[in-house]
Amino acid sequence: MKTYYVDETGFTGEDLLAEDQPIFVQATNNFTSDEADALIASCFGGIGSAELKYNRLARGGRHHDRIVAFIRALANDPLRVGAWVAHKEYALMTLVVDWWMEPLAYRHGLNLYKDGGNHAMANMLYSCLEGFWSPAFRRKLLLHFQRMFRTRTMERYEECRLLVEKEKRRVSGDREEILRYFSLSFLLLGFEHVTNVPERVLDIALTGLIQIGHSWNGRQPGPWTLVHDQSSNMAKQKWIWDAYSASSLPPARFEAPGVTAQFPMNVTQTRFGDSLQEKQLQICDVLAGACSAYLRFGRNDVQDHAYRERLHEAGIDTLILAGLWPSTDVTPESLGRKGWDGNIALEWLTENMRAKAPIKP
Repeated sequence: MKTYYVDETGFTGEDLLAEDQPIFVQATNNFTSDEADALIASCFGGIGSAELKYNRLARGGRHHDRIVAFIRALANDPLRVGAWVAHKEYALMTLVVDWWMEPLAYRHGLNLYKDGGNHAMANMLYSCLEGFWSPAFRRKLLLHFQRMFRTRTMERYEECRLLVEKEKRRVSGDREEILRYFSLSFLLLGFEHVTNVPERVLDIALTGLIQIGHSWNGRQPGPWTLVHDQSSNMAKQKWIWDAYSASSLPPARFEAPGVTAQFPMNVTQTRFGDSLQEKQLQICDVLAGACSAYLRFGRNDVQDHAYRERLHEAGIDTLILAGLWPSTDVTPESLGRKGWDGNIALEWLTENMRAKAPIKP
């Protein structure tokens, strides 16, 4: 049976604003044990460590040459590997749109998932909050929404509402219009909506795993076994993943920009593996760490810049499958979503996953 492996870096659960870990990456490969052994031996032979970890390899830059060579080797066969990446602050903005603005739009007959409207709104708000205010204000606002959705208490709800209303009264024109997108749901959805939102809605790990699964299913027909590193937190949402990837779902295909969602996903088994024993997971760890380092553009250190340039030249861009990343694109055409309606797939999934009635542990 075909097997793909997944490990991640930068996971902070529902805290998407951890300053020391702004990037989340899930890496994957489908190497056999012999292939993994050979790749590690060729790139990291002689290191003398029983288990490869990116953080140890990259410490002080002492093994940057080996990591770059490793990325170059992977880039020679990009259909065997991949990475899903997320800028976590921007990901939080997309979730505020999905769980705070889209339900209000839906209630009033507007399909925000048509023509990529949800992506356009997230891009617009993310850019405007910085341009009309500052990155610090955007972060402050998002932090209040994060606290509200995580705690679901009236106290945090009121703190968030008052921040928006106070700033809205202080400004005018375009800035007031931007804040209206945030304020209307306080008025028309209220605290009850917050309490009814599903648990762990700010955890983006499942989103990435789903895109990785569709990518493998599109590259090769299954059936597949998924092996996820046992030290990850994926176990908390495994019951949802099992329902989503179930072989009992009826056949369906949904074309979407960047990924084709084909059901069933042909994942017949999902288990948790020990990276010490399964070296494919070590390869995932090193790839995820390298992608995270490459995408942290905020660093100004000359050595870090040179290292990122070398990763770029080695072909690390070719290994990135998809992700959640800030963009200034706001039109259906520039988003590549003209004529696309994401709500069709969502309604199909809701109906068929409910029919399976997955039991939460």
